[in-house]
Amino acid sequence: MSTPQTKCRHQRTQVIAKDDDAQYIECLDCGEILEVGELPDKNEFNESLSDA
Repeated sequence: MSTPQTKCRHQRTQVIAKDDDAQYIECLDCGEILEVGELPDKNEFNESLSDA
């Protein structure tokens, strides 16, 4: 189990279930199962092409 000090970033995942409405993945590091929409956006830059 992860402790508050060592929060998992869920960088290594695999798809475990997928349907028309949702996709579920399992973190290979901590074992937590997440819906894809629950993951934080990995893109650190909040820009669009129109900002260029």
